[in-house]
Amino acid sequence: MFHKKWFLAEASIHREMSNLEKLEKELTQHNLFPKIQTDSLGGFSLADETSQRLIGSILHDYYTGIEKIFRIVAKDIDCSIPEDELWDRELLDQMTLEVPGVRPALLSAATTRKLEALRDFRQDFRDLYDFKRTPDKIMALLKELPGLTADFKKDLENFIAKMRQIYGLKEPSNTVT
Repeated sequence: MFHKKWFLAEASIHREMSNLEKLEKELTQHNLFPKIQTDSLGGFSLADETSQRLIGSILHDYYTGIEKIFRIVAKDIDCSIPEDELWDRELLDQMTLEVPGVRPALLSAATTRKLEALRDFRQDFRDLYDFKRTPDKIMALLKELPGLTADFKKDLENFIAKMRQIYGLKEPSNTVT
């Protein structure tokens, strides 16, 4: 990979991280992040179907944003994006792999396990048209989100630092926040 291509990939990753931060701020504005400090959302109980759909939508978008980062790495660094029926599982697995001479693993095993639960939820959220989701599952994912976020950001910072070392780039990039 050429330095210029890495710079473009890194800039795209930072853009997606900024989008994830917007979702975190949205949850924070409703006292749902980093800690749940309310029992209602827009006048609806957190257990209400409307609240569940709103929170579920943000969780869906959050995983989709992380997945966009994976696609950047797969496309611009690995030159290989899974395309079959289980592409989302394969893409997540691909991010756990170290590719000798190309890139380090992006994700730790612990972060991957947490992301699997969010990915599975995202898939269920997309596929369920009756909106009968279990409030317990959504609230559990929401409670786990701050830990997942911290772990993912740490993994991503390590990945970027190692990629910059591979290319002999000494100046720090924008820190993943």
